[in-house]
Amino acid sequence: MFVIGGFVMKRALAIVIICMLVPAFAQSQDKKTPAKKPTTRKAAAKKAESVSAVPLARVVAPSAKKGEDKLVPLYQIDSASHKNPPAYSRLSQILNSQVLRVCVRADIPPFGYLSGGKLTGFDIHLARLLGKRLSIHFKKNLHISWKIVQAKKRVKSLLQNRCDFVVASFSKTAKRAKQVGFSRIYYKTDKVLIERKPMTAKEPVIAVVRGTTMPKIKGLKGTVVQFNDYNEIIFAMSAGEIDYAIADQPIGIHMIRSSNKNYRIARSLGQAEMYGVGVNKSNTHLLKAINAALLDLANSGELAYLQRQWL
Repeated sequence: MFVIGGFVMKRALAIVIICMLVPAFAQSQDKKTPAKKPTTRKAAAKKAESVSAVPLARVVAPSAKKGEDKLVPLYQIDSASHKNPPAYSRLSQILNSQVLRVCVRADIPPFGYLSGGKLTGFDIHLARLLGKRLSIHFKKNLHISWKIVQAKKRVKSLLQNRCDFVVASFSKTAKRAKQVGFSRIYYKTDKVLIERKPMTAKEPVIAVVRGTTMPKIKGLKGTVVQFNDYNEIIFAMSAGEIDYAIADQPIGIHMIRSSNKNYRIARSLGQAEMYGVGVNKSNTHLLKAINAALLDLANSGELAYLQRQWL
């Protein structure tokens, strides 16, 4: 009986001790954990702002199923469309027909020439990119109809509306700007003098392409002979029929490489050649669209890439 009573007393004592310890333990935990402050309006606004700052592309749509792409599908993304031009404008006619008539030259490597029967070169590539940009800007699928012209017929082709624009190493000059419109300048070079060595002619022959810009050359005497294109000049150089030729620097370098005679660039003639896209002056909406396309190409790095690729 004594043993049983002692056991009962021990259990009662243990229960009393536990009851004394539990409140003390709870009080210590309350001291460690700070009391939760009531949410203020300012705190709630800050929390809402942080939630709204989450990028939209990272937010999971409520309807999205497990395993589906949580981002916006790429095939649903498109650029903003440019404002449609007036119905009477030439640009509107181009967009409706989806045909873009582009005048280019085929005698000026590396800008425009035939290779394997196909047009290629810096200007040809640029014209294609312009057509592509216009297609993107106005949500059309434009096709290019190429028109090969000689240098002397570039202005006339625009005035007679034989083409929508000219991309053909077309230098902007004060005289030309009075007749046709020009885009922003997309390339700058200089005019150079090419000479044959050794010089043997008593009366040197100076070759130029008809319809190109012709600078005044101090100290150079000779007979100026006009050719229809640079291909004719290259043949004349190889035949030893000319002593000097005048061309834009990239064109001159190619002419020297193509000739089997000893020619070199003697000097720069100090005349800057500023290439622009030519349009008919009345086609103001088209000119604005071309300038926007050129700016896009410049900002994307594609215009600079073309220069590295071809020039």
